[in-house]
Amino acid sequence: MSLLGKAQNFTEDEIELIAQLREQLSQVIEDAGKLTSVAISSTIWGVPLLPSAGDNNEEGERDIRVDVILHKFLKARSGDIALARQMLTNALKWRAEFNIEGILEEEFPEDVFGKVGFIHGNDGQGRPVTYNFYGNLDNKQVFGDLDRFLRWRVQLHERGMRMLDFVNVADMIQVHDYDGVSVFGYDKFARAASKATVQLMSDNYPESLATKIFANVPGWGETVFNVICRWLSEDTKRKFVVVSKASAPRVLAERIDEANLPEKFRPSNVVEEEKSDVVASTAEPESSTTEPPLPQTAHVDQNESVPRPTSRGSHQSNSGSSVNDSQDADMLPPPPVVTAAPELEPQPEALVSETAGMRLDDTATADAQEFEDKRGAQV
Repeated sequence: MSLLGKAQNFTEDEIELIAQLREQLSQVIEDAGKLTSVAISSTIWGVPLLPSAGDNNEEGERDIRVDVILHKFLKARSGDIALARQMLTNALKWRAEFNIEGILEEEFPEDVFGKVGFIHGNDGQGRPVTYNFYGNLDNKQVFGDLDRFLRWRVQLHERGMRMLDFVNVADMIQVHDYDGVSVFGYDKFARAASKATVQLMSDNYPESLATKIFANVPGWGETVFNVICRWLSEDTKRKFVVVSKASAPRVLAERIDEANLPEKFRPSNVVEEEKSDVVASTAEPESSTTEPPLPQTAHVDQNESVPRPTSRGSHQSNSGSSVNDSQDADMLPPPPVVTAAPELEPQPEALVSETAGMRLDDTATADAQEFEDKRGAQV
């Protein structure tokens, strides 16, 4: 597989870094095996990192999808090969201990998780779209069994990653629906799930989002967005789109063909449009495409269609980690922290939850941690 695709748009420096990390892959897999008693797989997101003995590749031909995957880890660690290598090593260890292949086949109660999130269709660039719903949830029922929730959450994101071909499509779109969100909805169950999900996703699914759309945002949404922006890099802010309830269907339809949208987001179903449009947006709209269905165990919508690739243990945080562009890494952002008193400093955990799946500058993450330490037991 040597023909380059849209996802291989690397600089000369990035090409050199990728080549250096690729040369170390055998050792990376060996190192991961030394960290756990569970058998390590050399495949990640459906892509083998090393050629197998049965491959018919001609001499010199390589799987370009591996370059794209390695670039994600390098970008998440700002081009530091040693840190990127350690991140990949830890991710392979985590995947073995968390039993990713087993989780993909696991079934979860549809009456609990079917209303929390699913994958439906793709955008105009062929990227799969994940929808997450934060309103009107029974937090104890959804998040009370944290281990079960995390397995479901990983299954959903892992299925999304396996829809990428890593040739022309290498990241996903994420839509967060705030319809029905209560300012009192961020309880201890949601907080614990948020913290665990953010860490797990940022460590193991780097750079997996192209755009994050905050839809059906209530009146306090603009305040939240403005506060969050103080903590974010320009690269991250460009990925954010925040829209009101009335304009959400129209804004989504600018990026996703209406036939690929869930029923509630289709412009044809909107009776009345509010005067206010996009609350805040820094991402460019794109045109549309099409999509085939996936297994229901990940709560993937039956109408789904996206490009496919060709081919439980404990969680450990990577050293030197910052919050990366990992999908759908965030959980229930806590509106009360910002909305109750916009003039107060935001709660760092809240900001990380709100922005998980995007990269925060290391300095911003450090500032947030320092603020968290000062607040201590108040959080």
